[in-house]
Amino acid sequence: MEGNGDKQPWDGRLLLLNLCLTQVLVVLLAVGLLLVQGRLGVGLWTPAGVKMWVLGLFIGLTVVGLDGLVYRFLPRSWTDDGGLNRMLFEHMPVGWIAIVALSAALAEELLFRGALQYWLGIVGSSLLFTLIHFRYLKKWLLVLMLFGISLVFGWMTDFSGSLVPAMCAHFVIDFLMGLLIRYGKVG
Repeated sequence: MEGNGDKQPWDGRLLLLNLCLTQVLVVLLAVGLLLVQGRLGVGLWTPAGVKMWVLGLFIGLTVVGLDGLVYRFLPRSWTDDGGLNRMLFEHMPVGWIAIVALSAALAEELLFRGALQYWLGIVGSSLLFTLIHFRYLKKWLLVLMLFGISLVFGWMTDFSGSLVPAMCAHFVIDFLMGLLIRYGKVG
């Protein structure tokens, strides 16, 4: 608990280490599943074209904008993730925020849109994507937002035939939200 003088069980460095290890495991699982599927290759990275990069950027910026409205106008109790994002990003250098955002976008989209969506479809992979973000599960609004974002990522992958637009949107969201937390604008 904050403010009671007790040491936090987690700090930013431990969270970062946990995140890095988790992302390595996610990549290994994704690569293993894609090998089993016989789909590990350049087909996942099919050139999406400038329009699909712009779509990813637009979706990412739209999500951050909507997220800002939610945080501004809805009660904090509806959007509090337990402070883990704040602990992770509040003192992190901008370069590290970019690395964290890029690794999460690459690893998670490779697994959920690249491997799992192939077997489970957009809804099934989105349900799993939402469930792995377990710290949000006690907040119905965060669960709905995350599930909706994941559905959009799945649609972009299906529509473009490439992971690139979803990865772009995922990076934009994580990077900008990390910056907003770092500079005290949300969190």
